[in-house]
Amino acid sequence: MIRKLRRKFVLINMLCVVSILIVVLGLMFSSYYRRARNNTTFFMENDLSRAMGETGYGNSKIGKSNSTQGTSDTSGTAHMDGDGDGDGHPGMGPGGPAGKNDSGGFLSFFDLSGSKGNQKPGNFLPSVIFKVDADGNVLSTTERELSVDDTTAKTLVANALASRDSDGFGYIKDYRLRYLVREASDGSFYVVFADNSFEYDNIRQFLVTCIIIFVVAFVLFLILSYFLARWALAPVEKAWKQQSQFVADASHELKTPITVILANLDILSAHRSDTIAKQSRWIENTKDEAERMKQLIQDLLFLAKSDAGTVAVVMSEVDLSDCIMARILNFESVAFEKKVELESDVKPGLKISGNEGQLKQLVTILLDNAVKYAGQNGKVMVKAFQENDKNIIEVNNTGEPIPETEIGHIFERFYRTDKSRVHTEGGYGLGLSIADNIVKTHHGVIRCRSNAADGTTFTVELPGIKQA
Repeated sequence: MIRKLRRKFVLINMLCVVSILIVVLGLMFSSYYRRARNNTTFFMENDLSRAMGETGYGNSKIGKSNSTQGTSDTSGTAHMDGDGDGDGHPGMGPGGPAGKNDSGGFLSFFDLSGSKGNQKPGNFLPSVIFKVDADGNVLSTTERELSVDDTTAKTLVANALASRDSDGFGYIKDYRLRYLVREASDGSFYVVFADNSFEYDNIRQFLVTCIIIFVVAFVLFLILSYFLARWALAPVEKAWKQQSQFVADASHELKTPITVILANLDILSAHRSDTIAKQSRWIENTKDEAERMKQLIQDLLFLAKSDAGTVAVVMSEVDLSDCIMARILNFESVAFEKKVELESDVKPGLKISGNEGQLKQLVTILLDNAVKYAGQNGKVMVKAFQENDKNIIEVNNTGEPIPETEIGHIFERFYRTDKSRVHTEGGYGLGLSIADNIVKTHHGVIRCRSNAADGTTFTVELPGIKQA
């Protein structure tokens, strides 16, 4: 039962954790993906805008074309690459024949010396821009760390012009290139191709990172859920074991008087001709066992109702001193028969808001235990007084002390410190458990201390009523 409940707890917890991880990591990946795509789009639009604005952008080479304008760019001026060698790749030296730095490109980066003489143009993404006429002939080419041969260029441009979407964007999967097409005012087209490898690798790396985070988090949360399940269900497991033990003990205790009653009835049935006077021994024995069974059932019902919170407790102002003295008076004859000296020191006028019946039952349980275990020629001392607005009840008895290792268990149901002796005394191990329930109902505390020198003392603290 508990194991099944623990597995269910872990399963539900992990379903919640996995759902949260998927949503969080999914949102992170989606955000990163959109940001990466937006960055690429931004740089493509920026590069294309600069090219169409004819601001001296980039490092260009003369495009090969059948058009008569194929020997120049839109401004009619050929541009050299950054190192002046015309190879389409920026070098480390000053840009252009005049030694001036090229201001093209969105980003410019420097060497570690910070010397402006070593400044070179750079792009976030390798790209190439083609200017084409309405027939798709390449008029000029502007390379930004991305070189494309003429045949491939014509194929790419034709594909871009034919497959672009309404916004001019598109993607060529075979070359891993993103492109953007814009139409110029003179009827020509500008097409920029950007290498998507960097964006793709970053997205893939981030996806792998998300998967690793998911796996590690899943394992850690699984381990945490297992230990959390054990910790959270520990009280339930303890209560389940106590309940199972409670049922087993109750069944055992009920079985004993029933067995005795049935045995007595068999004896009576075997002597049908005898008078009641002759069989009075068995009749009285049956009655005693029936009374004990009735008391046990009443105690079990009280504890069951207390656990369920269905015990109707009517609180009123009660004279605790009178309750204690009344129970002491009833136990004087019992103590006399057991040769136990019963003394009391009860301060008068102790008031409490509580249930008189339960308070009398509480005192009865404590006195019954004290007289029962005081031993021959023993002594029982009952004290009641007020201290710090609390009513204190102390019941002390001589006799064998309770072992220190067992004091923490004496308020558990059916618990017996000396099972053989308790059984001969007729106890079931429910009295102190009932006393503990009564004290808790009245918002009090019950404690026990026991040693060979001072005997056994039960101390009950109950909230008192301040006297005017």
